[in-house]
Amino acid sequence: MSRAADRLGLTQPAVSHALARLRTLFQDDLFVRAGAVMAPTPTGERIALGALHALEVIQQDIWDAKAFDALTTTRTFSVCLSDMGMIVLLPRLLAALRERAPHAALKPIQVPSLELASALQDGAIDLAIGYLGKMGDSLYQQALFRRSLVGIVRKGKRKKPVMTLEQFIESRHVLAGTLALSNQLLEDELRQLGAQLKVGVSVPYLLTVPSLVATSDFIACVPSELAELFSRLADIQMFELPVRLPDLTVKQFWHARYHNDTAHRWFRGLVANTLGDGTVK
Repeated sequence: MSRAADRLGLTQPAVSHALARLRTLFQDDLFVRAGAVMAPTPTGERIALGALHALEVIQQDIWDAKAFDALTTTRTFSVCLSDMGMIVLLPRLLAALRERAPHAALKPIQVPSLELASALQDGAIDLAIGYLGKMGDSLYQQALFRRSLVGIVRKGKRKKPVMTLEQFIESRHVLAGTLALSNQLLEDELRQLGAQLKVGVSVPYLLTVPSLVATSDFIACVPSELAELFSRLADIQMFELPVRLPDLTVKQFWHARYHNDTAHRWFRGLVANTLGDGTVK
């Protein structure tokens, strides 16, 4: 009793009383004298083995979890990305994860905007990345980078096409559903100017935009990074918008439940270091 009390950091009477309560609970002596020592009964042995198993589970699932090792983890990190995010951001994230956590996996998921908060809360996704506006009080957020909006038009003879406000208003636009928020910014700005956005065609897929612009008189308004990619895919040119639109701030969002999770915190840091440009806080 005295040696057990020393290991437990308790007094000998406290351990004796605890053993007495266990004997009453299990209706068994648990320990009996065997010569000069005390030996467990069969019931005592079963309790000891069960307790040992429970302690091993606690050690593995709780205490050892604090020591997250990116080089050995096999965890799958899930991220909600838009079409644009999958085209522009996903390759960079995959490359960074492959270098820093070679055995981990990245699972890109698309979740309807109205379901994002609950998906983050339930752990269905670890992060949501994008220009997502207000997402709720229970979510943390971190700004990663800003991107301006530019126009794209079919490539012509001039290296730097200039679009007047009148031409811009009269032109028909290609709208992609995945750019709904930037489309709304454009519509609101034109409405303030007393004009209305003229839609040439609305498409559900982002990658159809450059080919439609390159083969028609339609124009489109897209984030600058996406415009640069489109210019490598089709015969289009970028032009400066003749209207003033705010820059888009791309952020990562996560739920408060996972704010202090070691692996989650590491992954958020990887995202910030990989995608962040250091110009936003």
